[in-house]
Amino acid sequence: MSNSPVDLVDLGTWRSGGPDERRQLLDRLDASLRGTGFVMVTGHGVDPALRAAVRAAARTAFALPPDVKAGYANEGDGGWTRPGGISAGAVRDAESPPDLVELWSFYPHHPGVWPAEVPALREPVEEYLRQMRRLSRELLELLAAALGEPSDFLTRYDTDAAWQCTINWYGSRQQTGTPRPGQFRLGAHQDWDLMAVLDRQHGQGCLQVRTDPSDAADAADPEDGWEDAPYHPEADALTVNLGELGAMWSGGRWQAGWHRVLPPPADAPAEQLMSLVWFYNPGPDTPMPPAAEARGESSATVGAFLDERLQAILLS
Repeated sequence: MSNSPVDLVDLGTWRSGGPDERRQLLDRLDASLRGTGFVMVTGHGVDPALRAAVRAAARTAFALPPDVKAGYANEGDGGWTRPGGISAGAVRDAESPPDLVELWSFYPHHPGVWPAEVPALREPVEEYLRQMRRLSRELLELLAAALGEPSDFLTRYDTDAAWQCTINWYGSRQQTGTPRPGQFRLGAHQDWDLMAVLDRQHGQGCLQVRTDPSDAADAADPEDGWEDAPYHPEADALTVNLGELGAMWSGGRWQAGWHRVLPPPADAPAEQLMSLVWFYNPGPDTPMPPAAEARGESSATVGAFLDERLQAILLS
């Protein structure tokens, strides 16, 4: 058992291990998701060279002049979100300052918004999306097994899945300037989705997770209980976290992982980081999980719930 609050599990063991090995893996997964809402996975089969190609092309896209990027602004069908265009913490705290992040997003059911100035972006991103769709189905079956449910407990909603892929660009302090008080690369929040899969770079302005299972929004000290998320580059590990829908589908057994990304550090003013984030949800017409009513959620469908959360974080 790992000493980290976020455990590391090998999908290769899940595919080919014996009954005892698979049971131990499920127990570790369960404990990690109960403790923090996070787990890390190896043996995922997502090509590291492909992810490097996505990053290389995305750097070129983010380096385009702002007036060029504005022509690809995300208006609901994917594309570019300007620095300061979102405040992830605003779902719980309307006064949360804008986040120090730029985004390039891709959604399902449309051709996407691809910058003509960076033709090298589309092919690796589309292949990355195919590999993540394959991985997400495997992870859904793994989550179902850990809950003691049939293998299609979550994949039964996959026909019209509403995934989203976002490339997060965290500029350096030289680019963003000095952060305002309480301003982060991403403010403290829980994702809303069923789950997210994150391929991230590590640095001083890194991902942190909340290890205290109490609600971070209600904590007496908002700085209590935060730790740097573990990072396992030697194992080529991806980070998986549950969102609010995932916690609801677990019947409250697991939690939606509180997390934040620290501001660009003063003592590493040139640090830039990029994350590839895959968000997974059932189709928009899927009824909300049974646990939603107990949580006081009024939305009847997944799509309505997600739209409500999205509107809360967008800044004009």
